[in-house]
Amino acid sequence: MSIFRPLSDPTEPNHYQVAGVNVICPHCRAQKFYESRVQCNIYESAYAENEYTGKMATALTCSRCTMMLYFSSKPNKVIG
Repeated sequence: MSIFRPLSDPTEPNHYQVAGVNVICPHCRAQKFYESRVQCNIYESAYAENEYTGKMATALTCSRCTMMLYFSSKPNKVIG
């Protein structure tokens, strides 16, 4: 069972920025990524029922090596 579930199909790869910094794949140094929304199922023991909670995130998948990077806030797509 995967802890990440895609909620959207990726489109064409694009360049992205997070906090004003260009996103670069740490594995192959590529700069184009496929974007998809994912739900992260996280076990929260702080709740009385000790249940799984779902939090949304954005996954960027490298177009060259397919390494996935996860961000809790949506990265900015670089146009041009």
